[in-house]
Amino acid sequence: MSPIGQPRSRRAKLDLNLIVALEALLRERSVSRAATEVGLSQPAMSAALARLRRYFGDPLLARVGNGYQLTPLAQRLVERTTVAISAVDRVLETVPKLDMERTTREFTMIVSGYVLATMGRAISDHLLAQAPRATINFVDLRPELVDRMSDRLRTADLAIVPRGFVTELPSVDLYTDHWVCLVAEENSDIDDTITLEQLGRSPWAVFQIDPQSPNTPLHQVKAQGVEPRVQVIGDNYLALPYLLTGTLRVALAPHLLAQNFVRAGGMRIVRTPLTLAPLRQALWWHPMYNSDPEFLWLRTTVVEAARSTVDAYASGEKSGVTE
Repeated sequence: MSPIGQPRSRRAKLDLNLIVALEALLRERSVSRAATEVGLSQPAMSAALARLRRYFGDPLLARVGNGYQLTPLAQRLVERTTVAISAVDRVLETVPKLDMERTTREFTMIVSGYVLATMGRAISDHLLAQAPRATINFVDLRPELVDRMSDRLRTADLAIVPRGFVTELPSVDLYTDHWVCLVAEENSDIDDTITLEQLGRSPWAVFQIDPQSPNTPLHQVKAQGVEPRVQVIGDNYLALPYLLTGTLRVALAPHLLAQNFVRAGGMRIVRTPLTLAPLRQALWWHPMYNSDPEFLWLRTTVVEAARSTVDAYASGEKSGVTE
């Protein structure tokens, strides 16, 4: 039995180069486009599809009108082929000596809009100062990614996600932020402090990574006797200025991001009697990359960038975030 549980005799019947063709076919859902993508002629790609169909005993691409649709088996293969191609790429990109000045590798990081707005520039500057030919791909932290983070981190390098949402993966703490209440600068109903009664009657703008998680600030607000009157719901904190300005809405946001909004104008931070658990940001990765030298460099550099940014915010007018 092979290391992945597949008998070698069965795997030997398939030219592994066909995995490249399979990935392109599943992604493009077109023989001609897949052929162009991998540099084959259309007859050669058609022949590859025929071999794949015989191997799997499934049509994989089913013609519907002038196009193709994936069969149920093909839909299950989409993510597996993506992971397989990514793993092969990593093997082929392995070099005996770490040379970040020459690397052209694309580093993929899963981050929220909040992290991108507050840390994205610093992370980019730190990485590109040492690896000027590299590419940094910031992927939006969507709710559906949280539940499948282990699978997603097989193809992405790192994720920055608060404690309480991801488990059973290697991680390191980055920094701790706390929640503050934001209102429009011209909101005359609320002074420098907002009361529990005002929190209960004011309309809310709510943003959260996972609506079902008990770690969200909204659940903590309810636990303290306030039933927020939610008016708008989203999953990206960067929309807050547009949803609060000119309204009587209130919202909770990480202090690091709230300071950016206040400096940009149109919003202000108000004191609140709520006691909310701090937001502990952590860096997560898949254990299969623990020994990758470029990954180790990436992880160390991102940690340095995040913590230096927090230090900058913790001084002068950017104070309010504690490490």
